[in-house]
Amino acid sequence: MAGGCKTKHGAEVAPIFRARREESSSRGEDGREEDSDSAASDTIRTAAATPLTKADLRHLLQEIKTNMAAEFSRHLAPITESLNDLTRRTTAIEDQLDRTSTRAQTNETAISALQDQVRLLEEAQEDLNNRSRRNNIRIRGVPETVGIDMLACTLRELFCSLLPEASPAELLLDRAHRALKAPLPNATQPRDIIIRMHYFHIKEALMRAARDTPLQIEGHQVCFYQDLAPSTLHKRRELRPLTLELARRHIRYTWGHPFKLQVRQNNRVHTLYHISEATAFAEHLGLPAIDLTAEHPDRRPAGRLSPRGPTPHPTRAPTPSSPRPQPAT
Repeated sequence: MAGGCKTKHGAEVAPIFRARREESSSRGEDGREEDSDSAASDTIRTAAATPLTKADLRHLLQEIKTNMAAEFSRHLAPITESLNDLTRRTTAIEDQLDRTSTRAQTNETAISALQDQVRLLEEAQEDLNNRSRRNNIRIRGVPETVGIDMLACTLRELFCSLLPEASPAELLLDRAHRALKAPLPNATQPRDIIIRMHYFHIKEALMRAARDTPLQIEGHQVCFYQDLAPSTLHKRRELRPLTLELARRHIRYTWGHPFKLQVRQNNRVHTLYHISEATAFAEHLGLPAIDLTAEHPDRRPAGRLSPRGPTPHPTRAPTPSSPRPQPAT
């Protein structure tokens, strides 16, 4: 046949089939994918045509499980690592909190002990301060016209009027001066005078005589008071509502050193050591509730001396009461 073509066996091929073969060969390798897809489809059709056994189902299920476990592991690995990191950090924080809590409890115990020691030291220092002033007298009312050069002579005359039986040698003054503050212009109240007597028994005799003898200098009333530490004066001012109630009920009380308030009632002595115990102390004495925080007209700010001065305490020895713990020396 003219224009025909032969196969590998020598047979001739018709032109129509030759065109199809040429078209197929012209596709070349581009058709390999389609052939593989076709082969896969044929395989699936063949597998679908073959019935599945239980072993095949178990095998497929195992493959699904394995694939799912692998996918889960791949996606959960970062989350697991984050959780592990959070666990480590949380554990470290809890350990740190435990150590901090332990240190806080230890510090609280130490601070409480230090506060007790500071309180004892403050009380001891206050007691020493008052003992160093035991020979002192604070004289109030001497006018400012009495200058420093006339002060000693004026005071000796005053003392001689109080203790005429005392000799000049017994009325020995160690020092005498005005309160260490500048005089206020146009002030009606002159500055106090602080003196130190050389002999303690003479100082006590002067204090007793001054209670019973009205004194005046240049028309001004003069009063004698015990010179006390500022901290002691402040505590006495804080307890003034209580002492006023005691005075209103005619209940006798005395001040002691170290700081304490002793009240005699029904032949018994009751002692108050700390201001914080004042409410319970008043209740124990059968007094109405005492509010130490309320403002009182006779109370003055801390650090300033009241114009009336502290209440003079009797010179007789107070009745012994229960012993008070003293700071270690």
